[in-house]
Amino acid sequence: MHNTNELTDEECGYLARILIASRRVSLRHHFFSWVHGPVQSLIPHEILLCGVATESGYLLHERFTACRYFKDDHFQRVIHPGNGLLNLLAQEWQLAGAPRLIAALPEEPGGWNARLTDLELKNVAFHGMGWINGQIKGYASFSRVRVPFDGRLELYLDILLPHLLATLARVLANEARTRANSARPTGLITAREVEVLTWVRDGKTNDEIAEILGLSMLTVKNHLRHAMKKLVVRTRGQAVAKAIGLGFLRAQGFRGNVE
Repeated sequence: MHNTNELTDEECGYLARILIASRRVSLRHHFFSWVHGPVQSLIPHEILLCGVATESGYLLHERFTACRYFKDDHFQRVIHPGNGLLNLLAQEWQLAGAPRLIAALPEEPGGWNARLTDLELKNVAFHGMGWINGQIKGYASFSRVRVPFDGRLELYLDILLPHLLATLARVLANEARTRANSARPTGLITAREVEVLTWVRDGKTNDEIAEILGLSMLTVKNHLRHAMKKLVVRTRGQAVAKAIGLGFLRAQGFRGNVE
């Protein structure tokens, strides 16, 4: 029986190849090939959901799946900031301070088998990384995993997570630079207007946005009015949609502090 705190020589070889290969990852399709290539040697899986937090604590969700059954609707349900599976897993991870492994066998209590089957995930191996302010800095959630849900899997998650998140952050940073360097219409929205629109996208009212950002409600309204004028739209919803289309906002995510 293996010591759950040590890697075998064979596992060390797998890990070395994973880390060396990660240095060549700079684009999204590179990341997909890395996850569904070298990473499979330690955690064979079909679905990876992962995310990293922005400086403001906004968690950006990504999916890298080789499973044709996991559709957009499943993904949206999983990342829902209220009752989504990832929010629940993040809460349980924070309470336990350890990876959350759910084999979801039919006889397992808690109704996990039915829920994960409905989401086409089958099983879940979730691990997160916290930050000094108590917020979640990033996470990785593997599904349709084909190894035993035991201490070895926990060890693999512990070792791989920081490297996986650093590699993902590099990919997202490259994409952000590409968007920033691409041609955009002149005179478009400011950083503060983007911040206000981000909270509008999340369903916040003007009063709530004002309280969150420490601004007056009038100031928030002015930021929205200026943003809508620059984007040539008439409603808040149209402003959010156009800002997403131009690459100023992302379509989904949730704040890094789970409740």
